[in-house]
Amino acid sequence: MKRAVATGLAALLAFATAGRADLVILQKVEGGGQLTDQTIKIKGDKARSDLTPTVSMLTDGETGETITLMHSARTYLKVPAEQTKAMMEQFQKMRPNAEPGKLQPTGKKEKIGDYDCEIFTVNAGALTVTYWIAKDFPNYPAVLAQLEKFQSGAISAMGKGTMPALKDFPGMIMKTEIDLGGKKTISTLVSAKEENVDPAIFKIPAGYKEITSPGLNFQQPK
Repeated sequence: MKRAVATGLAALLAFATAGRADLVILQKVEGGGQLTDQTIKIKGDKARSDLTPTVSMLTDGETGETITLMHSARTYLKVPAEQTKAMMEQFQKMRPNAEPGKLQPTGKKEKIGDYDCEIFTVNAGALTVTYWIAKDFPNYPAVLAQLEKFQSGAISAMGKGTMPALKDFPGMIMKTEIDLGGKKTISTLVSAKEENVDPAIFKIPAGYKEITSPGLNFQQPK
């Protein structure tokens, strides 16, 4: 469960998956020997990421609070904005310098689905992110316009200077490989559509009980 939360936060930094309009993103995620389908639903400042069939994450982009729902046990773990900020500060200390991560072209190309992609990398200390970017994704400008609005929110502000700004991406991110301390997570975009999202999905389900955690910490790999 700790890995799922850390991966979810890393993904938020890497793809800024929250915005101020209704958006539904479908992706396939491979990591830890598992392949899962993930759905990210966004409405206003709130995002719900269904990470696995049994684990979902609710994110408040304005406050920085995250809530992880464990459906099988009908429990939830709340991480306040202060703890999220502390985690981000620990993460930023792992970076070799204070310069923001920059997109570096590799000169390589690969087709992802129906789209020809150029491959870029970003290095930020213990975190290395590789992006496959499609410049001809049909509705990318509309999706980017929504995602850019999140940059004024708390989650993005905490990670500011770690990942490149969305305006620096020359196209749609079709595939992302996140390497955090040697642990890799690969996300491949299936679709990104603007459609209505029910606000009720961002509430903690009735009957779920809160649990506590001794702490979630990023550690510098040895």
